[in-house]
Amino acid sequence: MQSGSEPKQPQLWCGLLPGCSDDRLASLLSAQELAWGEALPQRRRLIFWQTRAVVRQQLAAWLGCTPEAVPLLAPPAHYPQLAAGWGYVSWSHSGEQLLLGWSPQPVGVDLEPADRPIRADSLWRRLCPGEPPPAALADAVLQRWVALEALTKRRCSSIAVELGRWSWQLEQGRAVHRGDQHNVDVVAQRHHLQQRSWWLGWSGGAMPAVALEEGG
Repeated sequence: MQSGSEPKQPQLWCGLLPGCSDDRLASLLSAQELAWGEALPQRRRLIFWQTRAVVRQQLAAWLGCTPEAVPLLAPPAHYPQLAAGWGYVSWSHSGEQLLLGWSPQPVGVDLEPADRPIRADSLWRRLCPGEPPPAALADAVLQRWVALEALTKRRCSSIAVELGRWSWQLEQGRAVHRGDQHNVDVVAQRHHLQQRSWWLGWSGGAMPAVALEEGG
């Protein structure tokens, strides 16, 4: 890694997307990120710019450089990448809430509100084929869903490929592939953040403590 003051351990942060002006956002973004955003519909454009502005600011604090110096490549609809030697990054947002993870090894994170309306029965059958549903079905589905999302992002795969292919042993912090039986570490925990309950998923070694935005 290039900065010399980067963290040696994984990092996890949660906070709100900023409500700042386009001029302020533009000062934090690369020319390529601005161009990518301009090509998006207005609502998606703002979220795209806000997310990358926050990511650059937080990564800069962790990696010991300025936001504009963070070697981030994160076009729309692609997994984000850092330059070789700078570690790995993943994020997830729900509404205005953003969860950001960094690790020296491949990592995936996911965030879902615990009160999100879902079709629990049908999702359970797709997530856990052949397994009997538990009593607290909605929580069990959301816990496994954030685990699936985090695992999928870590593997740079897709939900279409991974859905239904894993046996979830989340009490042991792992998932077991139903085909070749290999294990992947994954954690899914419930946290109270910003006066709301959330499910957080992490795959990429031991899950670090969640650092909250000041005032969060």
